[in-house]
Amino acid sequence: MTDCTVPAGIGLEDRYTCAKVLAASAPVGAEIAEFEGDGSATVEDLVAAPEPLLAELCG
Repeated sequence: MTDCTVPAGIGLEDRYTCAKVLAASAPVGAEIAEFEGDGSATVEDLVAAPEPLLAELCG
């Protein structure tokens, strides 16, 4: 395990983009770490961010 706390780290849009790129590379697994954000994200936002990767892994 690692602890990679980064002040003002990547947001949900960047996480979604990363998930799309990773999904295109035939992943075999993934770890989704903690997301703190600024408190404005909804549950729907949090679920949508890794969706491309989850769809590839579970699809």
